[in-house]
Amino acid sequence: MRLMFAISAAATLMSAGLASAQTCRPMDNSAVGVDTGITDIIPQRCDQSRNCRIFAINGQPIGEPGDSIVPQTASANGVVAIEAKRNGLQGYMTPDGVWKVEPQFKRTGPYCDERAAVQRADNLWVYLDPRGQEVSSPWDAAEAFTEGRGLVTSYKGGHNFLHGYVDTSGQVVIPVTFAGARLFSEGLAAVLVDGKWGYIDRDGKMVIPPRFAEVEAFRGGRAVVRTGTAYAKNSGLIDRNGTFVVEPRYEQIGRIGDGFWSIGNTDPAYRGHGEPPLLSQLVDADGHLVSKQAYNSFGAMMDGLMSVCRNERCGFMDIKGKLAIPLKYKSTGDFQEGLAAVTSDGDRYGFIDRDGRLVLAARYDSLGPHNEHFNPGPFVNGVAPAGCKGRWGFIDRTGSWTIPPIYGFAQPFENNFASVEIKTGTGHLRSDGSAIDFTPAEVDAPTLPARPCDVPLKQRL
Repeated sequence: MRLMFAISAAATLMSAGLASAQTCRPMDNSAVGVDTGITDIIPQRCDQSRNCRIFAINGQPIGEPGDSIVPQTASANGVVAIEAKRNGLQGYMTPDGVWKVEPQFKRTGPYCDERAAVQRADNLWVYLDPRGQEVSSPWDAAEAFTEGRGLVTSYKGGHNFLHGYVDTSGQVVIPVTFAGARLFSEGLAAVLVDGKWGYIDRDGKMVIPPRFAEVEAFRGGRAVVRTGTAYAKNSGLIDRNGTFVVEPRYEQIGRIGDGFWSIGNTDPAYRGHGEPPLLSQLVDADGHLVSKQAYNSFGAMMDGLMSVCRNERCGFMDIKGKLAIPLKYKSTGDFQEGLAAVTSDGDRYGFIDRDGRLVLAARYDSLGPHNEHFNPGPFVNGVAPAGCKGRWGFIDRTGSWTIPPIYGFAQPFENNFASVEIKTGTGHLRSDGSAIDFTPAEVDAPTLPARPCDVPLKQRL
């Protein structure tokens, strides 16, 4: 994984074209966070003291010096929340620098179902429509809309908080009576009653009685639940009726793409130092084993293949559980656009196709700006970030440098720009390799040979 540079392939694909409306879904491993499906839509540069400046794609500074993007608020309606330096309050701005909603709120969330939860100056929360008009009564707390329902909270004193749901008109449609509540996903939301979690439908009817210690949102008609709060073998997988399709006897259950889950327990044979690894198998939505072999980790199911690792050796498994590419690599990336990065030694990477053929030789290295190691790739719109002797650029599907390796690090392109590490922090490139928000003097560019890492240059400095 790329630490803070990690990228979701699904989010990348969804953000390729911004839609006019947006339906958000609950974020994985979060009680109330949402995944908008949209990544950054405006380049932003910040120095070490977090003084920021934001830019349009044409390189024109927008907003005022010190304005900064509120993380995870980019919305499909083409706005993102910005905190204004002048007053410390937040509003919404378009990618060309126009304030859609003036900065007047203490906190802001993304637009979901054409509604955004915001905290006013009086500390109460309301929902806004796309014009910035309030469409609800104020609440002590409010979370993003999912599936036409907004989660709201009323404080009753002491440690007593009650939760319910409103519709997009701001009307209460599920009474504010629950001691705990989560966002809707696939028509169901988890609620806490008498210390146990169950699930209600969009009309507030209890469809799965409260009997679980911990729960997650439904994905693909299934939800991960725990029967006890301790980290032990008590995780299982239920269907929409609350019936276990995987009995609660696992330490960890995680969703792997559409229709697959990993189920695992600590490796009982581990005798090394540190935390023992999990040994996990893959099951389908009915709880049937897909992989008889247990693995330490699974990657994303992309292009019909999933990376799998055991005992520090990695390969790829197909959707039927067959090991399609043997466990012969020290590390792998996920397939995207038909190619995946692989390394035999952890230092030099090449790219293989879905048949396991090495189509780009292992010439690219993994060294980051602070001696970290990162996988090259993935490919997005035919180009991928890759390293060469501690410098990063972009290659095409022939392996040639389309953007020379002169940066400390590089991330894949999304929404027509990519982030790169330069002497003064993080800058941004357009798809043709031209700089959006930095000058050549800010790049500690080395003198490049004609073929860096024995790879031809399509674009020269």
